[in-house]
Amino acid sequence: MNSIVKNLDLFSRGIWFPITAACFLILFVLFMKKKYLNWTQIYVTYGIIGLTAWMLDTLTGVFLDLYDVGKPSIGLADFIAFAFIPSSLSVIFLNFRTKRNKWLLTALFTLISLIIYWVSEWAGYFKDKGWNSIYSLIAFILVYTLLLPLHGWIIRRPDRENRF
Repeated sequence: MNSIVKNLDLFSRGIWFPITAACFLILFVLFMKKKYLNWTQIYVTYGIIGLTAWMLDTLTGVFLDLYDVGKPSIGLADFIAFAFIPSSLSVIFLNFRTKRNKWLLTALFTLISLIIYWVSEWAGYFKDKGWNSIYSLIAFILVYTLLLPLHGWIIRRPDRENRF
């Protein structure tokens, strides 16, 4: 039992922030008005974005060693941070994005993502080791202008509705 609690990494510096942010975002997704996504599309988005975030975290944080989150071992906050924060932000973005407000939402969600990044650094949870805000800004712009709209288009295609 002691090793399980130790492996959860519950006493890392700044662990409160990813847990708080993820809980807030999940609650927001659960209670928001579903405008442009249904529950199936939300489910698919959580799975795809969560898997993608884990793969990119493993590539950039573990293999390339560009940053550390929490302690070197993977803990509860790492799981929550990479599985739920990007997925929740993606669901909220896609639920409210229209052709009319796409640039405003892209700018807003890029800013929200940068603020989450900066607060994670400030709280001591995220430590740069070759990564910086410029790389994050480029990644967020790419995600919110190209990748998430493409994902939204794919999951909303009429021929996909009957397959889920």
